Amino acid sequence: LFCFFPIGILTSQEASLCHSPCCSAMNRRTDTTHGCPAIGRREHMRTHLMHRQRLENMRSALDTSAPAPMPHLQLYGRDYAAKKRATTEAAFSDLKMIQSIAKIMTRDSKIPQRKGPVSLNADGRKQEIYRIMKENHQLLQNIETCQPVVRTSDMMRWDRIRKRYVINASHSMRMAGEYDDDIMRIRDEDHRKRESMKRSIELRRNKYAKEREGMSASMPNLHSPKLSGGEDPEDP
Repeated sequence: LFCFFPIGILTSQEASLCHSPCCSAMNRRTDTTHGCPAIGRREHMRTHLMHRQRLENMRSALDTSAPAPMPHLQLYGRDYAAKKRATTEAAFSDLKMIQSIAKIMTRDSKIPQRKGPVSLNADGRKQEIYRIMKENHQLLQNIETCQPVVRTSDMMRWDRIRKRYVINASHSMRMAGEYDDDIMRIRDEDHRKRESMKRSIELRRNKYAKEREGMSASMPNLHSPKLSGGEDPEDP
């Protein structure tokens, strides 16, 4: 027979039943820490639970929090020593640079004398240098005075001329009225061009007439039939 008790707090009577002869005669347990395996398991679980709770509630014995601010002890800041060291090193470097510059500026410049014969092609090299410099100046002048190959005004004028042929070739667009503004512009341009041509012709005619009126009588009349080899129709 086996004795089974629910997990919980056992009374004295239940504990005495666990040590009864019937239980000890059929006891095949391997855990001998307690009289009953159920009680032993429960005790182990309770011990482990209490140990886990103690571990979770454990606190450090050392104070690892940040120290309290003490502004009265930080008059120059925490990096005062580093800043002072950097300033000192920079001033020392500047002093060394100034000394080096002064030494270089005050030293004597000694040019060693030339030894050996004078170059035999010095004149030729000088002429070649002058030639290269002259060509460079000409190239620079050509670059500075370079003019554009195509002007914007000419391109716009060519586009307007091309637009005339496009409008003339497009029947459907012209009949739909898409080119009405361009047609009016073209007509105005043609009208102004004809008026300008008429004025120019009229001015040249008036100028030529004034020149004919101002001719002297002593000047030969090249349009006379006598001078041109013809006969006068009034001469008998």
